[in-house]
Amino acid sequence: MCLACGAKILYGKLGHSLKKEVYLMYSVHKHEAQKLNLPGRDVYAFIGGSRMPSERMTVGFTEVAPETEMTPHVHDDKEEIIFVIEGNGEAVVGDSTEKLEPYTAVLFPIGVSHVVKNFGTTPMRFVFMFNPPNDFGGAFL
Repeated sequence: MCLACGAKILYGKLGHSLKKEVYLMYSVHKHEAQKLNLPGRDVYAFIGGSRMPSERMTVGFTEVAPETEMTPHVHDDKEEIIFVIEGNGEAVVGDSTEKLEPYTAVLFPIGVSHVVKNFGTTPMRFVFMFNPPNDFGGAFL
């Protein structure tokens, strides 16, 4: 703990050097997250954007509008996992179609095209995780 301000001090080892970072907090609420409006969905970056940087991953939340689908896309250098909280639909991952419903996790491997489709009349909500971090084309720097 910092004696001057009371902030928690996190020590982590990176390679052969000791890195010291000071965080005044370790949590981010949805109203504090960075928001990006994309076609058919809103993306909130909780950890991994400029609000709460992370060296190894991005964690956030996506809301897919009712009766719509995201644009098919590929992450050439990132693995993505989603965990569905609300809604029903499907994820097309390469040549496979996966049913989406609450408490379902789906892996989108590096370099594989994928799309999420919301068949419901309410928003589909899911948590996403990327490794390495995803800045969404510089939108979350």
